[in-house]
Amino acid sequence: MEVNQTMIKTNMKFLTKTPTRVFTSLFFAAALTACGGSSETITDPIDPEPATPGTTIEDEFGLWLTDLANNHVLPSYQNLQASSTALSSQTSEFCAKASNNNDELVVLQQSWRAVVASWQTIAWLKVGPIINDNRIFRLHYWPDSKDNVGRGVANLLASSEEINEAFIAKQSVGSQGLPALELLLFPEENQDNLLNASDKDKRCQVLTAISANVATISAAVNSEWQIAGGNYHAQLTQGTGDFSSKKDAVEELVTNWLEQIERVKDEKMLVPLSVASPGIPTIAEHVLSDESVTSLQNNIATFKVIYSAGGGHGFDNILIDHLSQQNIATEMLTAIDGSITAANELTGNYETLLKTAEGRAQITTTIDALRALRDVLTVDFVQATDINIGFNSNDGD
Repeated sequence: MEVNQTMIKTNMKFLTKTPTRVFTSLFFAAALTACGGSSETITDPIDPEPATPGTTIEDEFGLWLTDLANNHVLPSYQNLQASSTALSSQTSEFCAKASNNNDELVVLQQSWRAVVASWQTIAWLKVGPIINDNRIFRLHYWPDSKDNVGRGVANLLASSEEINEAFIAKQSVGSQGLPALELLLFPEENQDNLLNASDKDKRCQVLTAISANVATISAAVNSEWQIAGGNYHAQLTQGTGDFSSKKDAVEELVTNWLEQIERVKDEKMLVPLSVASPGIPTIAEHVLSDESVTSLQNNIATFKVIYSAGGGHGFDNILIDHLSQQNIATEMLTAIDGSITAANELTGNYETLLKTAEGRAQITTTIDALRALRDVLTVDFVQATDINIGFNSNDGD
């Protein structure tokens, strides 16, 4: 069993904003060997000097940062704000009606799904505005081993106070975000359904307040990234502010990428898979809404966007054109595509996948594909680019 320490170590990371990178790529290679990773992936140190004169590796990193920000980061946060705003508006309209039908509830649920899809494409990024004011956990508090979301929502429903957005923003993080909305929109018991719950008015009050809170947080993060707003875009692309250089910014983002690979592999698949059928579906992400599979597929699809800078000046360009490392570029792309293909083979209900032999085999195949990607990223890729990955917040296998 792989031991996951994401929540603890990520919290420490957020407190320091720009953590010291304490492990080099060679340390990662040794760690992988000690933990069972294949030593065959370890190669001799690769000369990072540019093959093409006229540009430096810092210039190349700047191009990747700029295209990643323009093609992926800014549009993702814009989508998150737009979908969150739509959900908040639709929630208010739904709850303003004396009664609703099932079709109207489904529309509201689909609106929530749209926010989740927007979030899952950018959830890997843990720098800048999203980590300020604990926003990342206020938007999406998961995993939740102590049922903070369930207890938080129960306390809100039992409260005699008027629940509004300002009230929600002062509550525990488990009460504020997408998992709390999921609990209200997809309750385990039919008697708690928004169409027939005896406390529908209170549930609507809480639902409306949390939706507004999510929209406000999303809007703030988006505004602080925009060039016409807080312009965190400039800090990232120029390697200033929170970063000491463009290389430092790249190292931070690649560390975020690695952490997301481990998070998807461990928390979203390995832990729910457990040691035997039927697994532990109750601890899977978004199990109530049955968005578990879609969410992890969205996460993994984003890995190719990160690598290619959303179709711009990607790491493939740097490896091939600047460093003459075609083989490593091929390794990376093959590993990324392999993980996407494996994830896309996961279809249907996650609980069914966890308990059937075929489903468990498919999940295991996806886990193995992510391990393969992790191994190439932490050894050959970091040697070729001469970057240091920060302390991995997932200890892994």
